Amino acid sequence: MRQGFLKQGSLVRLGLLFAFFMAMGVTAAFASQQMTTVHVEVKDAQTGKPIYQARLTLRFRQHGGMLHRSKLISYTSKTDMKGLGEFPVVPLGTVTLMVTAPNHNTFGKEFEITEANQVIEVKLQKPHPVL
Repeated sequence: MRQGFLKQGSLVRLGLLFAFFMAMGVTAAFASQQMTTVHVEVKDAQTGKPIYQARLTLRFRQHGGMLHRSKLISYTSKTDMKGLGEFPVVPLGTVTLMVTAPNHNTFGKEFEITEANQVIEVKLQKPHPVL
């Protein structure tokens, strides 16, 4: 009876040790992902004037590692009086930016974030008049 108890305890310890190292690997995967700030500048394509209160939506996939599924993360922001907006915590890699503003066409495009404090410039077109 005593030997069975020792084997069972050893298996539990081994399982806990395995779980600990797996969790450390997942934590290291998150920690190794470099984060940066993405700045967005929105202007009118015809006049070059900044667009105030343009709605910015930035989406990216956060990879979960071995034990977790990846998640689609979405942040929103608005531009200030100078047409500037920012997203302070974005991983390097592919992101999708959507920009909407009154009296302008919607803009959407994928960008590759490769450097710290990367600036994305967007020029919004006005819609064509309906005949």
